[in-house]
Amino acid sequence: MYQDLIRNELNEAAETLANFLQDEANIHAIQRAAVLLADSFKAGGKVLSCGNGGSHCDAMHFAEELTGRYRENRPGLPGHRDLRRQPPLLREQ
Repeated sequence: MYQDLIRNELNEAAETLANFLQDEANIHAIQRAAVLLADSFKAGGKVLSCGNGGSHCDAMHFAEELTGRYRENRPGLPGHRDLRRQPPLLREQ
């Protein structure tokens, strides 16, 4: 019933990723961000993530990925998401 819609959405996502990968500037930007994060951790720094709406959830998830084990058994990395700063709508629910 929804198979065509699902295929179309997945094909569009694959095309978007392929286009993203073709632009070397994107790869360099990600590398720069990774180096900045690694350098910060090595210097005793931490990541502060923030967002509004859906980005709030992304920020919280990112901090959880840093402080947890993520893909391998390793100590958590210093990341922080201040839950006291949730949007009012989230606090009321």
